[in-house]
Amino acid sequence: MNALREWLILGLAALFLVALPVWAINQSGVVKLAGQIVLTLVLLVVLGATGLFGYICIKAQAKKWGIGLWIIALLSILAIYWVWFGHLPLL
Repeated sequence: MNALREWLILGLAALFLVALPVWAINQSGVVKLAGQIVLTLVLLVVLGATGLFGYICIKAQAKKWGIGLWIIALLSILAIYWVWFGHLPLL
């Protein structure tokens, strides 16, 4: 029963931290701004974690894992740009 409760809490957290901000950026006004801020904060956490672990992997001679994590960090930067400007750079 505790495992089910943990999965429910995790699912609700994912809903509130990812799905609702994605929905909110298609709205207008204060709702859009709140969605942009929350989604940017989530992406900054992803950026920091993947960048840090990518650096650790490269220092530990696991270069493939490190490069993969840095690619995810780069995609997070592009996603932050898309959230605020509505298009990807050079497109």
